[in-house]
Amino acid sequence: MKRIFLSLGVLVVLASCAQPEKTGFVNNSELINDYQGKLDIEDKYQARDEATKKKSDSLGQAYQKEVAELQQRLASMSEQQQQQAAQPFQQKWQMIEQQMKADQQKFQTEFQTEIDSSIVDVVDFVKEYAETNGYSYVFGTSDASRSVMYGKETNDLTKEVLEALNAAYKEKK
Repeated sequence: MKRIFLSLGVLVVLASCAQPEKTGFVNNSELINDYQGKLDIEDKYQARDEATKKKSDSLGQAYQKEVAELQQRLASMSEQQQQQAAQPFQQKWQMIEQQMKADQQKFQTEFQTEIDSSIVDVVDFVKEYAETNGYSYVFGTSDASRSVMYGKETNDLTKEVLEALNAAYKEKK
């Protein structure tokens, strides 16, 4: 019986001497929004978006010009002739419109895929950072989703993780 109490006593002493687990938290929004990899993706797609808008504007001007020319020609035609003359014009611009919509969808899909990939990179980096630096838990929080209601400022790893993340990104680049 003494041995059981002695064993329990030893276990209690050992348990009380155990190191507490190291925890920290990061602001997900800040980490992702200030990640240079994500910023580079946004810059790349911003340039592509501007080029697409220029192309769209020039097509719009060409459309307006053709509409004006077509209206002049149609003015002297019968209704049946007008319909026959307008049909190829409508088909042409319908195809151009469909192509522009397809290009826009492709653009949005590619952009979202790259953004999602950069978010996965951030999550993977935080995991690696936590393992390397001995953290048992690193929680994520943001203004939109408060999983950490309070954390000591000393446990906020956002800035140091962001600096390490951006440094690792620059090395890859």
